[in-house]
Amino acid sequence: MVCASCGFEKHEIFLAEIAIHSRGSHDSLVFVFPSILVCMNCGKPEFAEEFVIPDNELRILVKTRSC
Repeated sequence: MVCASCGFEKHEIFLAEIAIHSRGSHDSLVFVFPSILVCMNCGKPEFAEEFVIPDNELRILVKTRSC
């Protein structure tokens, strides 16, 4: 795979931690842990795969958005 930013061909897979919350509210904070590819030249990350927010965490986000 070639980096879209710098054209370098060496990437490594890392686990990421993403916190998702409603704008202005950290009460609904949920975490997802996708894998990301990181270019070893310029550091540009890309998701290694699509990820889905698990049902329990999705319910928290839906609940806080409908209040």
